[in-house]
This record gives sequence, structure tokens and C-alpha cells, in this order.
Amino acid sequence: MSEEKGFKLSAPVAILLAGIIIAAAVVFTSKPAAPAEGAGLTPPTVSVKDIRPPTAGDHIMGSPSAPIVLIEYSDFQCPFCEVIYPTLKKIVDESNGQISLVYRQFPLTTLHPQALPAAHASECIAAQLGNDGFWKYADTVFKNQAQLSTSYSAQLAQQLGADMTKYNQCIANSTYQKNIDADSQEVQAIGGSGTPYVVVLNTKTGKAAVIPGALPYAQAMQVIKSVQ
Repeated sequence: MSEEKGFKLSAPVAILLAGIIIAAAVVFTSKPAAPAEGAGLTPPTVSVKDIRPPTAGDHIMGSPSAPIVLIEYSDFQCPFCEVIYPTLKKIVDESNGQISLVYRQFPLTTLHPQALPAAHASECIAAQLGNDGFWKYADTVFKNQAQLSTSYSAQLAQQLGADMTKYNQCIANSTYQKNIDADSQEVQAIGGSGTPYVVVLNTKTGKAAVIPGALPYAQAMQVIKSVQ
């Protein structure tokens, strides 16, 4: 008798719960997509006319005259950016000057609270210590990402030899906010919705393609070969 009563009471509850689940699914899927990390969500190719050509003002690894340029829009706190970083370095190192890497800022502030401060730190270090200082900061952060904080970045700046008075003033004034915003707006304008987002650009032919997310070495090389 008690089992029958329990069944009668549970049926309306089940119907109500099903309705709530369906409604929630509709609401969730109707929300606009937020910036993601590590996901493709990108077209396989991109128009070269939409990409700012690399200049001496960029953070460049490898030969500035390399015919193939990997333009990476990245986030220092993104775990997928940490994964692809050594892959991109390996590709540049093995290319005999034929491939270079350009780093541009795309901090996903809604996901990573330390991403924007780290972007500022990298720019303030580069302002004093140049290209080498920037890449030394990037190397260290991507090897010790779990330690990332404003104090850790300041510690690295000091270890690398930055003038800390100038560094602290640069951070306090958000001196490079416009540069960071410009990079972030650029990648979103060409379809980037997550990090890492790597544009492969052939500067000789104008061909371009996208490495969507943290692809393994072999797959990343396939994308690169598609524009050669």
C-alpha cells in the first residue's frame, strides 16, 4: 500500500523535474558563447588581409625574415597554451630559419584572473629587456604556470634584471593596456574565440591557415605544410 502511494507521488515530481531540465537546456544553449580555451571553434583558414603583418614591435622567436610565421594569440594562464608552447618552440627550432613565432596577447579574463596581470608583466619586462626578456619570462611562466601571480611576475622581472621602479610604475599605470586590447580585438575579429589560436602565415604567397587549439606536433605540421 505504501509503495503504491510512493509511486503516485513520484510521478508528478518526475514530470516537474523533466520540465525544469528541458527549460534549463533551452536557456543554456541560447546563451552566447563565452571565450573558451583549448577548443577549435574556428574556421580551418583565415584571410591574410585580416591579419596585422608582423613588425619589429612584435615579440618574435626565430628569424624575423622567416617565410612562415606562426602568429599565436595566447594567454599565460591557459593550460592549453602551456601545452602547445614547447611544440611551437620545437617547430621554430627545427625549421632552420624558415619558421618564426610571434606572440600576441589574448588573456581570457573571464576564465583566468592572472592572465591580464601576466600580459601586463610581460609587456613591461619587454619594454626594458627587449625581445629576449619577453621570451625568458614566457619560458619561465609556461614551465611554472601554477605559481603565476602578480608577486611571482614581479619576482621574475627582478631576476631577469628589470629596473623595479620602472617596472612597478609600468604595472601601476597599465601602460600597455591599449596594446593588449588591440591584440585581443584583432584575434576576435578574425574568428578566434579561444586560446591558443595560432595563425600560420606564408609571407611570400599570402596563404594562411589556423591551428585550432593545442594540436600535437604532427597535426600542427600538417597545417603549416598546407600553406607552403
